[in-house]
Amino acid sequence: MLMDNIQKTPVWFWAVAVAAVLWNAIGLLAYFQQIMMSAEQFAALPQVEQDLMSMQPFWVTAAFAIAVFSGFAAALALLLRKRIAVRLFLLSLLAVLVQFSSYFILDGYSEFVAGQGWTMPILILACAAGFALFSLRAEKNGLLR
Repeated sequence: MLMDNIQKTPVWFWAVAVAAVLWNAIGLLAYFQQIMMSAEQFAALPQVEQDLMSMQPFWVTAAFAIAVFSGFAAALALLLRKRIAVRLFLLSLLAVLVQFSSYFILDGYSEFVAGQGWTMPILILACAAGFALFSLRAEKNGLLR
């Protein structure tokens, strides 16, 4: 019976699910790299980045954590074809929006991002939205249980 379910699931579904796991694993690594940064690594950052990280409010870090942990859990749930993936991807998308709202609310963030480029923030938002939409469509099409 399991083999029948796997065979009925389109290959593109599995490709997107694996991509979601890999993408969100990279997000987890980025989060842990940030929170476990040594004093030497922190000192090697440009001064503007040190200043921004030092004054970063708790809610930005919390949103980052929620985004990556719920995104990774959602990706695993998607790989297991579980409906909970939809809610977790939506939670991750909401957390990404909250996290990136700091770029427009807090002093210095928009200037820093403008200097670094908007590529990664836009890519992260696009992936979060894309995986959420994909999971919604997979649920609608009966691919999730």
